[in-house]
Amino acid sequence: MPKIKKVKKLWQGKYVSIRDYEIKDGISKGGIEIKHNDQIMFLSPDQLTTLKPSGKLHQSKFTGTYQLVDITWTPLKNDPRQGDLLELVTG
Repeated sequence: MPKIKKVKKLWQGKYVSIRDYEIKDGISKGGIEIKHNDQIMFLSPDQLTTLKPSGKLHQSKFTGTYQLVDITWTPLKNDPRQGDLLELVTG
């Protein structure tokens, strides 16, 4: 089951910012499903391994630090959970 990340806003209207430790967690869980409004974007573990954090270190509210990875927001055209249903209806 992929890691699920809900995002409330896009940076500059086109980027999703993900923390470096969320990327590592997503790799181990089979990918990350990013949700913004009613849209979904999915990143596979292979795609996640190519992403590198950049910029300054940010202090966590609790313990430690993290860096951000900015990813261009490219939502899926169809919800993957509806794939089988759509095939049944249109097929």
